[in-house]
Amino acid sequence: MQIHTPLSGDFDRWISDVNHICGPFSAKPLEKEFAGNIHKMGGGALEMSRVNISGAQLFRGLDEIRRCDRPDFFCIFQLQGESRVEQTGNASTLVAGDIVLVDSALPFSCTYTHESQQISLILPRPIVERTLNLSGIELGIRIPCHSHIASFANHLIAEAAHYDNLDAEESSAIVDSLIMLLKPSVIRSVGQQNPNERIFLQAASFIRENIGDPSLSPKLVANATGASVRSLYRAFSFRSMTVSDYIKTQRLEMCADYLKASKGKLNLTEAGYRFGFTSPSAFSTAFKQHFGITPTHYCQQRVF
Repeated sequence: MQIHTPLSGDFDRWISDVNHICGPFSAKPLEKEFAGNIHKMGGGALEMSRVNISGAQLFRGLDEIRRCDRPDFFCIFQLQGESRVEQTGNASTLVAGDIVLVDSALPFSCTYTHESQQISLILPRPIVERTLNLSGIELGIRIPCHSHIASFANHLIAEAAHYDNLDAEESSAIVDSLIMLLKPSVIRSVGQQNPNERIFLQAASFIRENIGDPSLSPKLVANATGASVRSLYRAFSFRSMTVSDYIKTQRLEMCADYLKASKGKLNLTEAGYRFGFTSPSAFSTAFKQHFGITPTHYCQQRVF
């Protein structure tokens, strides 16, 4: 499948194509003349796209995150030119051969002042969580082109890009291998984290492990992690979100994943209670506000 906007083409058409392939994004043109195209590649579990762009900034903020029904990770491979990626207070300038990992469930931006070519690979969140456990993932930090890991990873993705008929088992093996390959470069020890990051990671882990508790609140999370409520708010503010919004988003995203995995064979009321919603109406209202459709319609539209 190819969606293409000529390099001299229309900005609005290009961002529409990006949204179609990669999920909700916003963008703005820069002073330099805009040029861009995007080409979807891969097959099976290997979802990636080749992007050529200059003169634009692409970003995902809270509004785009709320509209995203797949909060996966993006692994960005810089092929040519230069770009700048920012997430969680980290900013990296990428040159050819560099790699960076970003979480699509958190605000981030990519700036393309000059001509740039990248491959963007979607890494499913369940696989990343299973392999890395989200314990101190370094987001928005450049994996330099001269490192052995970047060299191996670039070779792997370049070979995979040549095939558009990989079956599910083959593509899943490539994704698993890539995540394991990147693991040493994207995991940092707790001692290296700043206080806000450490508090956030501890709180996020506690929230996910106790997502079914309807009494889950900032005060409960703070007490469980040994942080003050004020420190907890500051740690989440550092990532441009509130504790309550994070709890609500995690409930909805985890519930949506559960609905997809169940192949429609469960009671929606029970699913809502399982993830901490106190009533069917509260679950249905929150779900529709987040995804734009009711849980029932969501299950009907899923292709199981």
